[in-house]
Amino acid sequence: MEQNAKRKILKTIGFMLLFVLLFGIVLVLMISSDERWFGYLILAVCAGLLIALRRTELWHGWRVPLYWILALAIVWSGLFAGQPMVNIQPYTAMNLEQPSASYQLLLNNVTIVDTQNGQLTSNMSILSEDGEIIGIAPAGSIKAGEDTKIVDAAGKYAVPGYLNMHMHVLGDEKTPEIMSLLLANGVTGFRQMSGSAGQLKEWRSGAFTSSSEEPALLAMPGDVLTPINAPTPKVAEEFVREQQKEGAGFIKAGGVTPEVFDAVQAEANKLNLPFVGHVLPDMDLKKASENGFYSVEHFGINNGALISASTDESILRAEATGLPSITSNPVFVYFMKIKGLRDFVNEQVVSLAIKTSGGKEDLAQLQHLIDSYSEEKAIQLADVFVENNTWQSPTLVRMHLGLFSNDSDKTIAQGVYDLYLKLAKTYDSKGVKMLVGTDEGGGANWRNAGNSIHQEFDELEKAGISPLHVLQMATFNGAEFLGRLDDMGTVEAGKNADIVLLDANPLESVQNLHKIDAVIRAGAYHGKEELNSIKKMKDSEQEE
Repeated sequence: MEQNAKRKILKTIGFMLLFVLLFGIVLVLMISSDERWFGYLILAVCAGLLIALRRTELWHGWRVPLYWILALAIVWSGLFAGQPMVNIQPYTAMNLEQPSASYQLLLNNVTIVDTQNGQLTSNMSILSEDGEIIGIAPAGSIKAGEDTKIVDAAGKYAVPGYLNMHMHVLGDEKTPEIMSLLLANGVTGFRQMSGSAGQLKEWRSGAFTSSSEEPALLAMPGDVLTPINAPTPKVAEEFVREQQKEGAGFIKAGGVTPEVFDAVQAEANKLNLPFVGHVLPDMDLKKASENGFYSVEHFGINNGALISASTDESILRAEATGLPSITSNPVFVYFMKIKGLRDFVNEQVVSLAIKTSGGKEDLAQLQHLIDSYSEEKAIQLADVFVENNTWQSPTLVRMHLGLFSNDSDKTIAQGVYDLYLKLAKTYDSKGVKMLVGTDEGGGANWRNAGNSIHQEFDELEKAGISPLHVLQMATFNGAEFLGRLDDMGTVEAGKNADIVLLDANPLESVQNLHKIDAVIRAGAYHGKEELNSIKKMKDSEQEE
């Protein structure tokens, strides 16, 4: 009797553990997927029937595993059937208006730097109102009103606000602090390189652009394309159409197969959506450029550009690691239809991609890249980019971090990084259009997000790029890239009053881009004392 009682208790415990495990997993997936009501109903009915059956004589022998299999099959069918419907309403385009200071601002005796041609115009006055530059004239010729804030900018140089065109700022718990640090370091606008349907909705409703205390969000995608959310060409094409309806400013490739990449490019071309991001090293950058890829980030990623500039390109590309074949497996594709599972796995993939975007640590391949680098092939690659108007965001600070952050051979790491500096110089000398970007944002390194643009300036200077071209990469080029030269990119009447005042001539040295005296955002003046206090706040938080 006692033995039978023990056996019965153990069977009950086993049943409950298996029940909680299997049905609990489904319940978690339903909750994380915003499952529709009948999915939960199916789960509840199956769970109830299974418990009821266990109390009958039918719960015996071969029938037991059959009941489990049938119940789980029905529950999982309910899970898939109850996935939230994709019913995206096209966003209503809004004029994301420039914010405005509550006063007129008059800068007197300033030297204006023309970022288009490098000309200097000294002893000028700049008048701004309602977030816009409304007048520029020789100093003393503009009369101030009663409510005008007047700043003597003698000895200062006015350039447009800096644009950091590769960042991951939004969606972090420290986003407000990051925004403040960006402004304190002269950044008045940024391109967010990862997004979501929710963030796009916020942006298109006027969020992230309406404060004169923060830089403006200039462009962002929806979810970054990965083998999780874009495993096949058909799924990827539909995903591109969804993002277009949601109001994505562009489509970003995180890492997809060549077949998916080509399908996305074709669909993006049809929809007139820029396709940008990572080109994995098993794909040809020249072909991507010729097909319309708009902006290459991190030199392609995982040494893609260096492979294209190698005399052993075909060998290195054949050795390059692509995506695992499981990502296009029908079973994998089917399970990725579960929204909660897909979102979780995709978040991990994107996070890993951001952390490792500087390159992989394969010492043999890195040495091969160093030994086979060809300036002639680098020039050929640059010529293709120029011909097809393919932009580049080198993110040298990210490349350096990726190469030197691990326990790699420092000599080899430096050799590869020197090639990246050399390639950036080749791009510049051949006329490839480039942007300043840093790949910084939230996470443990959030305190460096603002200063990272100045670190990028230093790396571009190491590459031998002239002060004027570095300045253009940080200002004029970003406006051109976005198609916004009508309101950004130069200090002119009719354009946004987003200005950085420098203590020294930025055309004489890249180092002078660091010497910020004041930042004007939408006509609101932020002086050196205020900017320094924001930076000190970051330091004090670090000490705590």
